[in-house]
Amino acid sequence: MARATATGRERVRDAVGRAAPAIEQGREDGERERRLPDATAAALREAGLFKLWTPREYGGDEVDLPLFMEAVEEVSRIDGAAGWTFANLAGGALLTAFLPEAGAGEVYRHGPNVTIGGSVVPNGRAVPVEGGYRLSGRWPLVSGCHHADWLACVALVLDGETPRTAPTGAPDLQVMFIPRGEAEILDTWYSLGLRGTGSTDVAVEEVLVPERRASALFGAPVRVAGPLYRIGVLPLFSMALACVLLGTARSGIEAFVTLAKAKTPTMSQTGLAARPTIHAEVARATAMVESARAYLYRVAEDLTAAVAATGAVPDELEASRRLACATAGAACPRAVAQVYALAGATPVYAGHPLERCLRDIHTASQHLAVSPVWWEKTGQFYFGQGLGMP
Repeated sequence: MARATATGRERVRDAVGRAAPAIEQGREDGERERRLPDATAAALREAGLFKLWTPREYGGDEVDLPLFMEAVEEVSRIDGAAGWTFANLAGGALLTAFLPEAGAGEVYRHGPNVTIGGSVVPNGRAVPVEGGYRLSGRWPLVSGCHHADWLACVALVLDGETPRTAPTGAPDLQVMFIPRGEAEILDTWYSLGLRGTGSTDVAVEEVLVPERRASALFGAPVRVAGPLYRIGVLPLFSMALACVLLGTARSGIEAFVTLAKAKTPTMSQTGLAARPTIHAEVARATAMVESARAYLYRVAEDLTAAVAATGAVPDELEASRRLACATAGAACPRAVAQVYALAGATPVYAGHPLERCLRDIHTASQHLAVSPVWWEKTGQFYFGQGLGMP
């Protein structure tokens, strides 16, 4: 894979910069509406950010992993909910690299700047019919679904009432693409944080999915030329989501520094910003985030180099990838909690930037991509027990 050029990096940064005012202006509306505001979604689309991971075969940018991560991190520094939604809706393009050409062509028939939401939770039931499947199911946590052009949901294929078995011997789980209009969006997203992501449930009943719009969740061949997609959907998606935590943590530390410069605590004659203890704790929090960031981006560079050289990711590198995500999942919430604890009563009120960062980052850290389960499941690799799954 070609490394991102300076021109490519500047183009992506410029796109984020063009969307930034709308992202910032929409933060409060997103909190109230419990979904990304229409104007924010429109700004991200108009900036061309949803085609960053669309395959080149379908007119997309197909940027490398580190550059996509930078875009997610910067959007998340402005608003964690917008960063999370962007990572999900743009990251959905990864799945189209495994679709038959006719199916992917249908997804991109109006151009490459397409939004794809979905869920890998296998809550669907797919009954084979002539030319495709009849799909029914209900999926949780479908971030950005209100703004998705397409939904990609996972279903178990059934023969009658019997689950079908894939050639590998595992259950036959298929990723199925449906237009958003064929699904019902339910109102279930009442959350601690990331309120503006609209991560609500969606449901479908007896929807016809042509075979061209389905591919196996595990073991499907990559049907495009670019090596990016050979890193794998789960690793790529996990790295992107980890960057939401990086951006949110940076925002939280910045919010605390702003607060500290203006605050003299009750019954004190010394402002927060003048206290050596405050200086030291901000430095420690920054070091935690920057260390996690350096690890994550180094692994991203290594993944990019590995697939460019061999077309595959060695197990040793996949172990590092999991640990880098888990490290971000541990360090970033800790850093925000650390500065929040120093702030006194000021950020306890709803709407304070530090209060929102605290809620958002603890919500984001609950995702499997950055879960502490990977410490144990990856650590066993170093004892010769293979790469375990949760």
